Amino acid sequence: MPELPEVETVRQDLAAFYTGCPLDHLEVTGRRTVRRHVPGRLAALEGRALRGIGRHGKYLLFEWDDGQVLVAHLRMSGQFLAAAAGAPRAPHTHAVLSFGGAGELHFVDPRTFGELFLAETGPSTSLPPVPELAHMGPDALQVTAAHLATTLAKRRAALKALLVDQRILAGIGNIYSDEICWVAKLRPDRQGASLSRREVNRLTGAVHGVLQGAIAARGSTLADQRYRDLYGSVGSYQSQHRVYARAGQGCPRCGQLVEKLKIGAKSAYFCPRCQH
Repeated sequence: MPELPEVETVRQDLAAFYTGCPLDHLEVTGRRTVRRHVPGRLAALEGRALRGIGRHGKYLLFEWDDGQVLVAHLRMSGQFLAAAAGAPRAPHTHAVLSFGGAGELHFVDPRTFGELFLAETGPSTSLPPVPELAHMGPDALQVTAAHLATTLAKRRAALKALLVDQRILAGIGNIYSDEICWVAKLRPDRQGASLSRREVNRLTGAVHGVLQGAIAARGSTLADQRYRDLYGSVGSYQSQHRVYARAGQGCPRCGQLVEKLKIGAKSAYFCPRCQH
């Protein structure tokens, strides 16, 4: 957490607010946040203008006018929060980007699993967009039924495990994998290779539909309140969850009680009646 819908919401906010603005200063106070670099490496971005912000899976890509790319991953608790110049900093603020004419952008991360790093090269026309993401599969919003059919046909692992494997599909985690399986009427413990082409088509539609719906609702904010958008507001898609964290409650489609099972180290929520 956050997953693709939350990261895409933040990306859209960042792009609308900061695109075209010059970076006057970048201050890093959390060494772990920039653990891939020697101290001061990110100062190379100072004086550059932000050309745009891309995304691949759960990674944000800040693209600058000289071709450099700053990659950001929020991981468990990272947040990007807009702030006025000189505004007080929240606890656990580990980086501050000061933009001319647009105030500041604070990177807040209580658990310090998130990170910022400069990519080795600029974005390319192929995917993944930077070498550091070469291990990842296609972005979940762009995946096709043909790709999923080919990939799943070779896999005997559980469907949920495959959906959250970033090497297969980039951007999906615990929440949306359960919701996608429910919409597609597929058990999360089905072997990937057991899906028919018709079921794969249904799964692909569920991937796109669930993620797009969650983006429209500006993501899901759970009880821990970790996820916030650029302005500190919560998402609302959690009110639309059909099975995630709803064990013992009625399935909204058939009324059967939602069950919870373990798939590897992860929990999965599903309806035993209408998911097959």
